[in-house]
Amino acid sequence: MFFERWGVSPMLFFSTALLFVSAFNYGFSDQAFASCQAMDSFTRQFGVYKESTGKWALDPLFTSLYNSIKAGGQIIGVFVGGWVSNTYGRRMCVFVMSIYALGSASVVISSTTQAQIQAGRALHYIYLGMQLAVIPTTLSEIAPARNRGGVSVLYWLAIKVGGLIVTSITRGTKTIESNAAWRIPFGLLLVVPSIVICLVWFIAESPRWLLLRGREPEAYEALRKLKPKNMPEEDLRAEFDLLSLKVSEQLQKKSFSDLFTKPNRLRTFVVVMSNFFQQATGQAFASQYGTLFVKQLKSINPFSVTLGTNAVDIGAIIISAFLIDVVGRRALFHTSSILQTGALMTMGGLGTADAGNKSAKQGIVAMLMIFSFSWSLGWAPLTYVIGAELPSSPLREMTLQIAYFVKLITEFAVTFSYPYMETADTPGHVYLGGKLGFIYGSLSAVAFLFGYFFMPETRRMELEDIDAQFTPSTNDEETKNFDTLVREEDATTVIEISK
Repeated sequence: MFFERWGVSPMLFFSTALLFVSAFNYGFSDQAFASCQAMDSFTRQFGVYKESTGKWALDPLFTSLYNSIKAGGQIIGVFVGGWVSNTYGRRMCVFVMSIYALGSASVVISSTTQAQIQAGRALHYIYLGMQLAVIPTTLSEIAPARNRGGVSVLYWLAIKVGGLIVTSITRGTKTIESNAAWRIPFGLLLVVPSIVICLVWFIAESPRWLLLRGREPEAYEALRKLKPKNMPEEDLRAEFDLLSLKVSEQLQKKSFSDLFTKPNRLRTFVVVMSNFFQQATGQAFASQYGTLFVKQLKSINPFSVTLGTNAVDIGAIIISAFLIDVVGRRALFHTSSILQTGALMTMGGLGTADAGNKSAKQGIVAMLMIFSFSWSLGWAPLTYVIGAELPSSPLREMTLQIAYFVKLITEFAVTFSYPYMETADTPGHVYLGGKLGFIYGSLSAVAFLFGYFFMPETRRMELEDIDAQFTPSTNDEETKNFDTLVREEDATTVIEISK
């Protein structure tokens, strides 16, 4: 009764929910690694004893590798996940990566040396790379056009919810003197994959993926499951026939070189550069080193700040989910860039104050939270939305592999370089503190210009109709009329066009 009242298929709800739960473990994992490194017990286990201070400390090289080498594992995961997803289907990819996660998490939990924890994190990020390759794409493929943006934003919402919960847990366990302080959060990484393994075969496969493999009967049944039960058979058949027609027009474009042909060159550029700017504006610094950064300021409880930042991020993502299909992608991208730039530049200005100025330090923390809010409002979730929407179906995996490679290399550069700008007592290192805002703020300003001049609007358009904007039909007049209708009307009117 509930599903019929809201016009939602139980299968669509269940599939989206399970993918949400799987993505939850991305944020849980990421923030578990980020928060645990600020624990005293973690420092004693993997750090070095400083005779000069009489305290244990993490070596800058260890910190750099710990927070950046994960990018290598994630890059491998993106390519492996893309291949499994493209060859064997979305469900198989989710199943395989969840089984793998049980093994990689076990390596992390049992780590006792620097080499083990480094290797464990890199191995676990192969799992997270596979998530990146399959979940945003699957969400965009199964969601109705009229609210595809909101459904796709759920991916980032799940990540942040996972981050919020694990930071709450680490805030409670950090006072434990033994290694249980960090082993408890890492041990919980086993929970979500176990759930997903048991339930993944009950969700629907992507109808678009099945159509691209010529499996029409299975695609029709998958589409039936994803539509409301009270949908008339003739409307379902009409929608399936139209979807089949659109997908069939893309079947010939499968080679890597097609990414750079005239119809696809701009799309490839936009997806790749949006992933670059998503990381170049300092997200990795805020998420991976936020707890350590605030700890070094010695002004506010760093775990409380991390907890608050995750809560603020969730609020921003919820706002984004409600607005993305109303005001469109471009408006949120522009708003996000402007707020980011302002927060980062202000942080940079506060960083020039005297080192003992407590108010300036508190202001830096406030700007860090505003930056995180603005990033989560636009660039964080919308980059995945655009990446799933803009490429044509046969080229989507290849486009995203290139884009995520650029994203992860950029993230590696940010995370590896940060410790060398926060440890002035080490030869060859400097201390920038809040002045880092000038670096990332300048890049955020460039990101605004990129979004303004290159970011297309894809609100309420079917994936295949987005493709039609870049690949004109032989019947130009028919294409123009069809595209106009798609832009101006709800996506459900497509059914009427096909009759």
